[in-house]
Amino acid sequence: MISIDELPGAIEKELTLYNESVIKGINKAGKDAIEKLVEKTKEAAPKKSGRFSLNIMSKIKTGTFGNAYIWCVGAPDYRLTHLLVHGHAKRNGGRTKANPFLQNAVDEVLPEYETNVKEEIENAGH
Repeated sequence: MISIDELPGAIEKELTLYNESVIKGINKAGKDAIEKLVEKTKEAAPKKSGRFSLNIMSKIKTGTFGNAYIWCVGAPDYRLTHLLVHGHAKRNGGRTKANPFLQNAVDEVLPEYETNVKEEIENAGH
């Protein structure tokens, strides 16, 4: 049992533990999701030369409130992503067909990520 004078400190301690647990859980869910997204986009990416899919990767940015996981394509192929996803004008007229490989992978990975984050928030501290 704690006294009324110790109550603010006890509440602060519990909220800090909860916050750390939530951040740790969300970081894990984010890492798992970005790994799946990289894997799925590598599988579904156009394979004309095979080089593009080799440069698909993820990066991590560490911040105060947890990590941010970023999907990206390394040099020199990062310029192709927009053209592949949205299509582009051909040299002799017309347009290429858009390839929604990235959006399809995001649509597949995102629901599981959202569920995992919700579970981490609800179960943090237990």
